[in-house]
Amino acid sequence: MSSDLYSRRESDEYLLDPKHFVEKKNRPKRWDCLRPIIYTSLAFVGFIEILFLGIFFAHATRKMPEPLLGELNGLVGDFPARRVIFRSAPLAASDHKTEESMNATRNNWLSYMPRGNGFIAVNGTERYTLPPPIKQLGQVTYSIAVFHQLHCLYSIMSVHIHTHNHIDHCFQYLRQSLLCCGDTALEGQDPRTDKPGTDGTGAVHVCKDFDGIMAWADSQRLVDTKHP
Repeated sequence: MSSDLYSRRESDEYLLDPKHFVEKKNRPKRWDCLRPIIYTSLAFVGFIEILFLGIFFAHATRKMPEPLLGELNGLVGDFPARRVIFRSAPLAASDHKTEESMNATRNNWLSYMPRGNGFIAVNGTERYTLPPPIKQLGQVTYSIAVFHQLHCLYSIMSVHIHTHNHIDHCFQYLRQSLLCCGDTALEGQDPRTDKPGTDGTGAVHVCKDFDGIMAWADSQRLVDTKHP
């Protein structure tokens, strides 16, 4: 009888109800529950990385605007913008009569001119967008535009010998405007002569769109008449 009992127990162990295995197989595992969360998290992180990379490359490849009234090749330093109130400058124009007054005006204009009158040496000019250079003092040189402009304005004023308040105002105002703009384009050799010097032709200036300014001002006009 003992052998029959053993045989029955052995059969019971190996011939279990199949439902037991089905229930165990269908029981959800922890990995099955976490899998959607992990996949979603990875997809979100990947999206953020792609977004940041896109922004980075967009900034890296974007063409930066040229510095307004700056030097095209980066040969002249960048200077901060400042807010300046245009004020009266009595010494900007003389009384057109006394030598003392004319000398005081000349010294006033000289205070806006650096030593060397704004001429600088530039090496390796073939690498840059520049007009033909001025060759003086054994060096390849260029003139910074704003100081050339001031020189020309003073030259015109210095031969204006008659007293006229409005004309004096014009010279003063134009000087303030030139100082405000501070055009640092580099100007090269005057093509009309072999003598070292510049007339400003051939230089590349970074300018505001004057046609655009004209069109905008015209569209905002108050009257249709105009005069020079």
